[in-house]
Amino acid sequence: MIRELKTFVAVCELDSFAAAARHINLTQSAVSAQIKTLEDNLGLSLFTRSARAITLNPQGTRVLPIAKEILALYSTMQLSSDTDIASYYGQLRIGSINSVQVGILPEALKAITLLAPLMQTEIVPGRAVELFEKLEVGEIDAAITIQPAFALPKDIVTQSIMTEPYVLISPKKWPFHSLRQTLEQHPFIHYTLQSSAGAKINKFFKQQDIKVNTIMEINDLDAIVRMVESGLGVALIPYAGLWIRSTPPVQIHHLGDNSLVREVVLAYRYTDRQQPQINALKQVLGL
Repeated sequence: MIRELKTFVAVCELDSFAAAARHINLTQSAVSAQIKTLEDNLGLSLFTRSARAITLNPQGTRVLPIAKEILALYSTMQLSSDTDIASYYGQLRIGSINSVQVGILPEALKAITLLAPLMQTEIVPGRAVELFEKLEVGEIDAAITIQPAFALPKDIVTQSIMTEPYVLISPKKWPFHSLRQTLEQHPFIHYTLQSSAGAKINKFFKQQDIKVNTIMEINDLDAIVRMVESGLGVALIPYAGLWIRSTPPVQIHHLGDNSLVREVVLAYRYTDRQQPQINALKQVLGL
């Protein structure tokens, strides 16, 4: 709610969603989303909107000085960036893709519990594109996800945590001759095309001039592995997920090509870079 109040005050002072967006380093759509969230939470309409302009309505005029007072009080409560994290009593909302939740995240959360025992942590699952949207509008504080192929808003910072190679997987009893032959001669189970991984795989196929017979799209690594294990086809996936933590139920064929990897990153807003909870998260991730 504090973030939405700050955006509301900025819009009021600058008389424009667009000007407020430039001032606080957000997109205009993100500003609009935050204002809508505030109005929904208050159960009030704060602006009169027309095709040419927005103006405060009587309810907005009443709320504005209250919002400024709340923000002034809040600023006196905030801890400085050099505060001992062990005494930080706040919340950290982390967005995470599925493979991170079953990969590096549990150990990171364990370390955060020891580092900041008073801090409350919430995990918000989602696909990479969804998490960046939530981060931009302030629904989460940080995201551990995949470096996207699309351009990010200027207020979003990413730091590399690790890279994961892609591997070809096939059923245990199927013969393997070559990457191209295996991909072109057997049904292919595709990582969903709406994901960064799916787009990267498609780009790889175009570069290598490989034609595959896609029989289904799935957005879960462990589900893809299960489909391959059942003999439904072959797949090209990142070497990540629960399935790599035990004896693999499928054949794994390493590509020997360092160009086909995905980068796992920590993303957060630039304005939050010195906040105690972000510093704690960077510390446990070794950043």
